[in-house]
Amino acid sequence: MAHAVGVRLPYEKVPARVRAWVDRSLGSSVVSASTQQGGFSPGVAARLVAASGRRAFVKAVGTELNPDTPTLFRNEIAAMQGLAAHSLPHTPFLYDVYDDGDWVALLLEDVDGYLPPHPWHPADAARVLDALAELTDSLQPSPWADAPLAAVRSEAFLSRWDLVIADGLAVPAWVAGREQELAELARTGLDALAKGTSLAHWDLRADNIILTEERVVFIDWAHAARAASWADSVILHAEMRASVELPELPDDEGITGFLAGIAGGQWWGSSRPAPPGLPTLREWQRKAALVHLDWLRERLT
Repeated sequence: MAHAVGVRLPYEKVPARVRAWVDRSLGSSVVSASTQQGGFSPGVAARLVAASGRRAFVKAVGTELNPDTPTLFRNEIAAMQGLAAHSLPHTPFLYDVYDDGDWVALLLEDVDGYLPPHPWHPADAARVLDALAELTDSLQPSPWADAPLAAVRSEAFLSRWDLVIADGLAVPAWVAGREQELAELARTGLDALAKGTSLAHWDLRADNIILTEERVVFIDWAHAARAASWADSVILHAEMRASVELPELPDDEGITGFLAGIAGGQWWGSSRPAPPGLPTLREWQRKAALVHLDWLRERLT
Protein backbone atom coordinates (compact mmCIF):
# COMPACT_ATOMS: atom_id res chain seq x y z
CA MET A 1 0.00 0.00 0.00
CA ALA A 2 1.62 3.26 -1.13
CA HIS A 3 1.98 5.98 1.46
CA ALA A 4 0.55 9.48 1.42
CA VAL A 5 3.23 12.13 1.24
CA GLY A 6 3.52 15.78 2.06
CA VAL A 7 4.99 18.37 -0.29
CA ARG A 8 8.52 18.84 1.04
CA LEU A 9 10.06 22.30 1.36
CA PRO A 10 13.70 22.63 0.19
CA TYR A 11 16.07 23.49 3.02
CA GLU A 12 17.10 26.77 1.38
CA LYS A 13 13.48 27.94 1.62
CA VAL A 14 13.47 27.65 5.41
CA PRO A 15 13.57 31.09 7.10
CA ALA A 16 17.06 32.45 7.64
CA ARG A 17 16.58 32.54 11.43
CA VAL A 18 15.97 28.78 11.47
CA ARG A 19 18.97 28.04 9.25
CA ALA A 20 21.12 30.27 11.49
CA TRP A 21 20.03 28.19 14.49
CA VAL A 22 21.05 25.00 12.64
CA ASP A 23 24.50 26.45 11.92
CA ARG A 24 24.96 27.41 15.57
CA SER A 25 23.85 24.00 16.77
CA LEU A 26 26.21 22.21 14.39
CA GLY A 27 29.10 24.53 15.15
CA SER A 28 29.66 25.42 11.50
CA SER A 29 27.64 26.38 8.45
CA VAL A 30 25.65 23.86 6.41
CA VAL A 31 27.30 23.15 3.05
CA SER A 32 24.98 20.41 1.80
CA ALA A 33 21.29 19.66 2.33
CA SER A 34 19.57 16.68 0.76
CA THR A 35 15.76 16.69 0.93
CA GLN A 36 14.21 13.38 1.98
CA GLN A 37 10.86 12.29 0.59
CA GLY A 38 8.10 10.37 2.35
CA GLY A 39 6.00 11.09 5.39
CA PHE A 40 3.02 13.37 5.80
CA SER A 41 4.72 16.59 6.87
CA PRO A 42 4.74 19.45 4.34
CA GLY A 43 7.83 20.97 5.98
CA VAL A 44 11.53 20.43 5.40
CA ALA A 45 13.15 17.06 6.05
CA ALA A 46 16.79 17.07 5.02
CA ARG A 47 20.10 15.35 5.65
CA LEU A 48 22.71 17.97 6.36
CA VAL A 49 26.49 18.18 6.11
CA ALA A 50 28.31 21.05 7.85
CA ALA A 51 31.60 22.62 6.84
CA SER A 52 33.24 20.72 9.72
CA GLY A 53 32.02 17.44 8.22
CA ARG A 54 29.45 16.93 10.96
CA ARG A 55 26.20 15.36 9.78
CA ALA A 56 22.67 15.74 11.08
CA PHE A 57 19.03 15.46 10.06
CA VAL A 58 16.70 18.44 10.33
CA LYS A 59 12.94 18.59 10.20
CA ALA A 60 11.20 21.95 10.40
CA VAL A 61 7.80 23.43 9.68
CA GLY A 62 5.96 26.75 10.01
CA THR A 63 2.29 27.53 10.43
CA GLU A 64 1.99 28.90 6.88
CA LEU A 65 2.78 25.45 5.48
CA ASN A 66 0.21 23.66 7.63
CA PRO A 67 -1.34 25.11 10.80
CA ASP A 68 -1.44 21.77 12.63
CA THR A 69 2.01 20.36 11.93
CA PRO A 70 3.96 22.62 14.34
CA THR A 71 1.89 21.16 17.19
CA LEU A 72 2.84 17.66 16.06
CA PHE A 73 6.50 18.69 16.03
CA ARG A 74 6.13 19.99 19.58
CA ASN A 75 4.67 16.64 20.57
CA GLU A 76 7.65 14.90 18.99
CA ILE A 77 10.06 17.15 20.87
CA ALA A 78 8.40 16.22 24.16
CA ALA A 79 8.54 12.51 23.29
CA MET A 80 12.17 12.61 22.20
CA GLN A 81 13.20 14.51 25.32
CA GLY A 82 11.37 11.92 27.41
CA LEU A 83 13.21 9.08 25.66
CA ALA A 84 16.63 10.78 25.62
CA ALA A 85 17.70 9.71 29.10
CA HIS A 86 17.23 6.04 28.23
CA SER A 87 19.72 5.83 25.31
CA LEU A 88 17.56 3.39 23.38
CA PRO A 89 19.32 1.90 20.31
CA HIS A 90 16.07 1.89 18.34
CA THR A 91 15.50 5.67 18.55
CA PRO A 92 17.53 8.50 16.98
CA PHE A 93 19.59 10.84 19.15
CA LEU A 94 18.16 14.35 19.56
CA TYR A 95 20.76 17.12 19.24
CA ASP A 96 18.73 20.30 19.60
CA VAL A 97 15.27 21.86 19.18
CA TYR A 98 13.94 25.20 17.94
CA ASP A 99 10.59 26.90 18.53
CA ASP A 100 9.89 30.59 17.94
CA GLY A 101 6.13 30.25 18.20
CA ASP A 102 5.76 29.97 14.43
CA TRP A 103 8.52 27.70 13.13
CA VAL A 104 9.39 24.51 15.02
CA ALA A 105 12.40 22.33 14.23
CA LEU A 106 14.29 19.29 15.47
CA LEU A 107 17.96 18.56 14.80
CA LEU A 108 18.56 14.83 15.02
CA GLU A 109 21.14 12.14 14.44
CA ASP A 110 21.53 11.42 10.73
CA VAL A 111 20.87 7.69 10.56
CA ASP A 112 22.62 6.34 7.47
CA GLY A 113 20.35 3.57 6.27
CA TYR A 114 17.35 2.83 4.11
CA LEU A 115 13.58 2.76 4.45
CA PRO A 116 12.11 -0.74 4.15
CA PRO A 117 10.78 -1.06 0.59
CA HIS A 118 7.10 -1.66 0.06
CA PRO A 119 5.90 -4.38 -0.48
CA TRP A 120 7.82 -5.60 2.54
CA HIS A 121 10.66 -8.10 2.13
CA PRO A 122 10.43 -11.03 4.59
CA ALA A 123 13.94 -10.41 5.95
CA ASP A 124 13.22 -6.74 6.61
CA ALA A 125 9.89 -7.57 8.22
CA ALA A 126 11.51 -10.12 10.54
CA ARG A 127 14.21 -7.63 11.61
CA VAL A 128 11.69 -4.90 12.28
CA LEU A 129 9.30 -7.10 14.24
CA ASP A 130 12.17 -8.39 16.40
CA ALA A 131 13.32 -4.81 17.04
CA LEU A 132 9.77 -3.73 17.83
CA ALA A 133 9.48 -6.50 20.42
CA GLU A 134 12.71 -5.27 22.05
CA LEU A 135 11.54 -1.66 21.92
CA THR A 136 8.17 -2.51 23.43
CA ASP A 137 9.87 -4.30 26.31
CA SER A 138 12.04 -1.21 26.88
CA LEU A 139 9.02 1.07 26.91
CA GLN A 140 7.01 -0.98 29.40
CA PRO A 141 6.18 0.80 31.63
CA SER A 142 6.39 4.11 29.77
CA PRO A 143 9.70 5.91 30.43
CA TRP A 144 8.00 9.20 29.54
CA ALA A 145 6.04 10.03 32.66
CA ASP A 146 3.94 12.74 31.02
CA ALA A 147 3.04 10.82 27.86
CA PRO A 148 -0.53 11.49 26.75
CA LEU A 149 -3.05 8.66 26.81
CA ALA A 150 -3.62 7.24 23.34
CA ALA A 151 -7.21 6.37 24.24
CA VAL A 152 -7.89 10.00 25.18
CA ARG A 153 -5.96 11.78 22.46
CA SER A 154 -7.22 9.49 19.70
CA GLU A 155 -10.73 8.97 21.06
CA ALA A 156 -12.36 11.02 18.29
CA PHE A 157 -10.48 9.19 15.53
CA LEU A 158 -11.23 5.74 16.97
CA SER A 159 -14.92 6.58 17.46
CA ARG A 160 -15.75 7.61 13.92
CA TRP A 161 -18.11 4.77 13.15
CA ASP A 162 -20.66 7.09 14.76
CA LEU A 163 -19.86 9.67 12.05
CA VAL A 164 -19.94 7.03 9.31
CA ILE A 165 -23.46 6.20 10.49
CA ALA A 166 -24.56 9.84 10.91
CA ASP A 167 -23.24 10.83 7.46
CA GLY A 168 -24.77 7.79 5.79
CA LEU A 169 -21.49 6.88 4.12
CA ALA A 170 -21.42 3.93 1.75
CA VAL A 171 -19.41 1.01 3.15
CA PRO A 172 -18.14 -2.34 1.81
CA ALA A 173 -20.91 -4.89 1.36
CA TRP A 174 -19.98 -7.04 4.38
CA VAL A 175 -20.04 -3.97 6.66
CA ALA A 176 -23.48 -2.74 5.55
CA GLY A 177 -25.93 -3.23 8.41
CA ARG A 178 -23.12 -3.89 10.93
CA GLU A 179 -21.95 -0.31 11.43
CA GLN A 180 -23.42 -0.08 14.94
CA GLU A 181 -21.80 -3.41 15.88
CA LEU A 182 -18.43 -2.07 14.76
CA ALA A 183 -18.99 1.17 16.64
CA GLU A 184 -19.53 -0.82 19.85
CA LEU A 185 -16.50 -2.99 19.12
CA ALA A 186 -14.37 0.13 18.63
CA ARG A 187 -15.42 1.34 22.08
CA THR A 188 -14.18 -1.97 23.50
CA GLY A 189 -10.84 -1.31 21.82
CA LEU A 190 -10.67 2.15 23.37
CA ASP A 191 -11.30 0.72 26.82
CA ALA A 192 -8.46 -1.79 26.35
CA LEU A 193 -6.08 0.93 25.16
CA ALA A 194 -6.91 3.08 28.18
CA LYS A 195 -5.69 0.34 30.53
CA GLY A 196 -2.27 0.08 28.87
CA THR A 197 0.95 1.29 30.50
CA SER A 198 3.40 1.05 27.57
CA LEU A 199 4.73 3.92 25.50
CA ALA A 200 3.64 3.35 21.90
CA HIS A 201 5.11 5.02 18.84
CA TRP A 202 1.51 5.08 17.56
CA ASP A 203 2.41 5.84 13.93
CA LEU A 204 4.49 2.88 12.74
CA ARG A 205 4.83 2.34 9.01
CA ALA A 206 7.71 1.70 6.61
CA ASP A 207 8.58 5.36 6.07
CA ASN A 208 8.99 5.86 9.83
CA ILE A 209 11.63 3.12 10.08
CA ILE A 210 15.29 3.22 9.01
CA LEU A 211 17.36 0.06 8.64
CA THR A 212 21.13 0.07 8.89
CA GLU A 213 23.51 -2.89 8.94
CA GLU A 214 23.32 -3.00 12.74
CA ARG A 215 20.23 -1.08 13.81
CA VAL A 216 16.50 -0.76 13.29
CA VAL A 217 15.62 2.85 14.10
CA PHE A 218 12.05 4.04 14.64
CA ILE A 219 11.71 7.72 13.72
CA ASP A 220 9.02 10.44 13.79
CA TRP A 221 7.66 10.18 17.34
CA ALA A 222 5.10 12.98 17.00
CA HIS A 223 2.21 10.71 17.94
CA ALA A 224 3.82 8.82 20.85
CA ALA A 225 1.36 7.99 23.61
CA ARG A 226 0.67 5.58 26.45
CA ALA A 227 -1.28 2.55 25.24
CA ALA A 228 -1.62 -1.22 25.43
CA SER A 229 1.60 -3.13 24.74
CA TRP A 230 0.13 -4.64 21.55
CA ALA A 231 -0.80 -1.30 19.94
CA ASP A 232 2.31 -0.82 17.79
CA SER A 233 2.28 -4.47 16.71
CA VAL A 234 -1.29 -4.12 15.44
CA ILE A 235 -0.43 -0.94 13.54
CA LEU A 236 2.64 -2.48 11.90
CA HIS A 237 1.08 -5.89 11.18
CA ALA A 238 -1.69 -4.14 9.24
CA GLU A 239 0.88 -2.67 6.87
CA MET A 240 2.89 -5.88 6.50
CA ARG A 241 0.02 -8.32 6.01
CA ALA A 242 -0.26 -7.92 2.24
CA SER A 243 3.48 -8.60 1.76
CA VAL A 244 4.59 -11.34 4.14
CA GLU A 245 3.18 -14.16 6.23
CA LEU A 246 2.83 -13.13 9.86
CA PRO A 247 1.92 -14.98 13.03
CA GLU A 248 -1.63 -14.08 13.99
CA LEU A 249 -1.97 -11.76 16.95
CA PRO A 250 -3.83 -13.09 20.03
CA ASP A 251 -7.60 -13.54 19.83
CA ASP A 252 -8.13 -10.58 22.10
CA GLU A 253 -11.29 -8.48 21.95
CA GLY A 254 -9.27 -5.36 22.69
CA ILE A 255 -7.09 -5.93 19.63
CA THR A 256 -10.13 -6.63 17.45
CA GLY A 257 -11.81 -3.50 18.78
CA PHE A 258 -8.70 -1.45 18.08
CA LEU A 259 -8.77 -2.69 14.49
CA ALA A 260 -12.42 -1.69 14.23
CA GLY A 261 -11.62 1.78 15.54
CA ILE A 262 -8.77 2.34 13.08
CA ALA A 263 -10.90 1.11 10.17
CA GLY A 264 -13.74 3.46 11.05
CA GLY A 265 -11.43 6.41 11.55
CA GLN A 266 -9.71 5.88 8.22
CA TRP A 267 -12.96 5.22 6.35
CA TRP A 268 -14.64 8.40 7.57
CA GLY A 269 -11.44 10.41 7.12
CA SER A 270 -11.16 9.32 3.49
CA SER A 271 -14.47 11.07 2.78
CA ARG A 272 -13.19 14.48 3.87
CA PRO A 273 -11.46 17.18 1.76
CA ALA A 274 -7.67 16.89 1.65
CA PRO A 275 -5.88 19.13 4.18
CA PRO A 276 -3.41 21.81 2.99
CA GLY A 277 -0.14 20.36 1.69
CA LEU A 278 -1.30 16.72 1.87
CA PRO A 279 -3.00 16.04 -1.47
CA THR A 280 -2.66 12.24 -1.37
CA LEU A 281 -3.82 11.68 2.22
CA ARG A 282 -7.45 10.78 1.55
CA GLU A 283 -6.73 8.11 -1.05
CA TRP A 284 -4.15 6.61 1.30
CA GLN A 285 -6.73 6.60 4.11
CA ARG A 286 -9.26 4.76 1.98
CA LYS A 287 -6.76 2.06 1.08
CA ALA A 288 -5.66 1.79 4.72
CA ALA A 289 -9.28 1.44 5.82
CA LEU A 290 -9.84 -1.43 3.41
CA VAL A 291 -6.75 -3.25 4.72
CA HIS A 292 -7.99 -2.95 8.30
CA LEU A 293 -11.53 -3.94 7.32
CA ASP A 294 -10.28 -7.09 5.57
CA TRP A 295 -8.29 -8.08 8.66
CA LEU A 296 -11.24 -7.25 10.91
CA ARG A 297 -13.53 -9.43 8.81
CA GLU A 298 -11.13 -12.37 9.23
CA ARG A 299 -11.08 -11.93 13.01
CA LEU A 300 -14.87 -11.76 13.22
CA THR A 301 -15.55 -14.94 11.19
